[in-house]
Amino acid sequence: MQTSGLTDKNMADKRFRKTEYAIFFAYYKLKSYPSAKKIAKTAKISRSTLYRHHKKVQAISVDYEKYLLHDYTKTINKLIKKGVGIRVIYLRTLVFIMAHRRVFRALFKEDRKEVVKSMVGLLKVRIIVKEWRLSGNLDKMYIIYTNEVLAIIEFWSQQNFTDKSLDRTLNDILYLTKISRKKLLPLK
Repeated sequence: MQTSGLTDKNMADKRFRKTEYAIFFAYYKLKSYPSAKKIAKTAKISRSTLYRHHKKVQAISVDYEKYLLHDYTKTINKLIKKGVGIRVIYLRTLVFIMAHRRVFRALFKEDRKEVVKSMVGLLKVRIIVKEWRLSGNLDKMYIIYTNEVLAIIEFWSQQNFTDKSLDRTLNDILYLTKISRKKLLPLK
């Protein structure tokens, strides 16, 4: 993981993680183009601490998105190696989003859904190539599927990622999976 300071080791440290969250939320709270001075003041840290975490102010969002994607990739790859089904993978995806709900809420409010698109994108091989054999244009079908899953997760974000709506969100995604499967041919 080659971001400024966001590594698995650093994020495992409670104090580092607390400061990182403060920086991230200060960055999104300011809305307009935030300066290092404004972010440091809002996050209640020094500018040197800010620059220890991120080389550039403009990279804060990108660094965090890269870290989330890295962390998610590790989690999903472990599950795929174990040979789990799509239901477990989606459940773990939603649990991952739930664990980072404040961050995802901020990203969705700023219309930065690229992280979730990338997360769903990592499942492409598992969903389409390994479990189903598509009839028709694979890429077009996958884009439609990705957009529908993203819309379901976006709806969940509008419910503020509550535990209560987690089950419904998973059921909606699994229903979509069932519907899609009818359009697909089973592997032989």
